[in-house]
Amino acid sequence: MKSRTSIAAPAAADSDDALVQPGQPADYPEIKTYQMVERSERLDFEIRDHTVRPPVTRPHRHEFFQIEANVSGEAHHVISGKRCRYPARSLIFILPYRVHYATHELAHPDYYVINFAANFLKQDFQLSPLEIEAASIVQYPELIPFLYEGSIDFVFTEEEFEHISNIIELLTELQKSRTLGTTERIRGALFEIIGFTVERHAPALQALSESRKFMQGRPDALGRVMDYIDTTLSRNISLNEVAEETFLSPNYVSQLLKKQTGMAFVEWLTARRMEQAQHLLAHTLERVSKIANSVGFADEAYFTRRFRQRFRQSPSEYRKSMREG
Repeated sequence: MKSRTSIAAPAAADSDDALVQPGQPADYPEIKTYQMVERSERLDFEIRDHTVRPPVTRPHRHEFFQIEANVSGEAHHVISGKRCRYPARSLIFILPYRVHYATHELAHPDYYVINFAANFLKQDFQLSPLEIEAASIVQYPELIPFLYEGSIDFVFTEEEFEHISNIIELLTELQKSRTLGTTERIRGALFEIIGFTVERHAPALQALSESRKFMQGRPDALGRVMDYIDTTLSRNISLNEVAEETFLSPNYVSQLLKKQTGMAFVEWLTARRMEQAQHLLAHTLERVSKIANSVGFADEAYFTRRFRQRFRQSPSEYRKSMREG
């Protein structure tokens, strides 16, 4: 295991030390939070090489999981203000909502990007971002490399990376034409990448597993806020109510959410409702009207309009696409 060196984040990046205190004015740099629909052709999974879409070189977040595979050339990632090595034959694992960006030293880099929705690997995966950070690695072993990214360099030998390259080639082929069973094969290949990474770096991961280093600096207040929002999605709630129930000021709740997610309160509430609606549409047979009500929308037409605005598909179209592929 190689140590990581903390560096000062660039002007556009977040830093935990920058969290303003209650009563102080919020002054956040503009950091884009990408939705899956903005960076992928599909809403559940996508793999692409460096030629398909230009990389985002400014600090940013995204709502989905991401794995990057650097085939050749030196590079580095900055994740939550920490510089991480990203040499040839290495993988980077990015959790949802972590501020990060990558730089490549080669004029023509060679890398792959894998994006997948939070509930793609497991149908019952509905953890909020803060719950992900505190998740049990026994209950969610697939999160291990994501949780310890920033503490361990996931670099491989030439022979080991050849195995990963073969999986990447398989995923690329599977993505081209989906049919019955293809999604399960994609999940299996993703699990193989994750499991292979954990197996090859087991000693370093084992040494860190008891310390839970990745949890340092996570405010308990944010956990209370996110937990309360997630348990009240089915009814109308306000910023003032959330603040009162979590023993915080409304201004501070706004700052906490903006700091962690890049979203205002209403944006975050809507995002969580839509994520829950996605899950219910994909994995239940409930009517759209009932799903709308269960995530806090009294009017099905309004729910459908908001869903289409966010995902560029109607709820029915989304359900059909999930069943077909």
